[in-house]
Amino acid sequence: MGESYRATDATGIEIHLKQPAERIICLTATGIDVLAELGLDPVGYLSQGIADRPEFYGEHAQQFTSVGSWMLPNPKAIRNLQPDLILGWEFPHRFYQRWLRQIAPTYLMSGSGYNAALARLRDVAQLTGRTTEAEAAIQQLETQLETYRATISTHQKKTVLMMGGSTLNFLSRRFIVETNVGTAGSLLQELTHYPWIEPAGQRMEPGLMTVPLDRILQVNPDVIFVQTYPPSVAPLPQQLANQSIWKRLKAVQTGQVHEVEQFWHSGNGTRIMQVILNQLMPIIYPEQVSQIQNS
Repeated sequence: MGESYRATDATGIEIHLKQPAERIICLTATGIDVLAELGLDPVGYLSQGIADRPEFYGEHAQQFTSVGSWMLPNPKAIRNLQPDLILGWEFPHRFYQRWLRQIAPTYLMSGSGYNAALARLRDVAQLTGRTTEAEAAIQQLETQLETYRATISTHQKKTVLMMGGSTLNFLSRRFIVETNVGTAGSLLQELTHYPWIEPAGQRMEPGLMTVPLDRILQVNPDVIFVQTYPPSVAPLPQQLANQSIWKRLKAVQTGQVHEVEQFWHSGNGTRIMQVILNQLMPIIYPEQVSQIQNS
């Protein structure tokens, strides 16, 4: 039986459990996405995070014991909960993996985008005996994607940008753009013209790059989604309102600049991907999505 409860994490460590994990501590938002999809509750989670959002556990998350912050997990709190599996992220938790693994087997995650999300969900499903639930969640997402693909023909594809930044980006004139391997970008490249390709040898977090406004103007997207990051005195589109290049953008002139939630960058999982699709597609393709909803 124990043979089926195996997975290899992002650091190359193989985890082998004799029985499916039940008492799980989660140190990452992506782990919350995975556990929610598998129908499992963590016994411990971060003092601040996404678990209490309605897309995940809502008020039920108040029952999860706090085990510190993402950057500084609390060893005593984790040990006291006697977990049989810990879910973390490669950075920063690889720096803590020695003492984490002394407490319980620890699966560290990394990577962004669609394929990484599916692989990670299947790994944790193996460790928890929940492969049926994982495949059902994957099927739901793939069906949703296929429905959009079938409705949006190639000639209808709009050019889209997912960008973000803070007042610091406004001052430097370089903005954070999600690439085609990011959580939202990997979906958008399937359903839109999304020409923001991950650069080779990139130094930033995978799935993100910085782009100047004149490069954005060269592409001139039909629709721009914006996430405003701290420290910011106002939403990024407001900060950019008087910029001459910004004002020349087609999306600005046609009122197709939309502020979206920053929490999407907190995790990369199949549930958050469905949230992204449900929120973005009606904005990008209102007529086609209306057809889907009415059919």
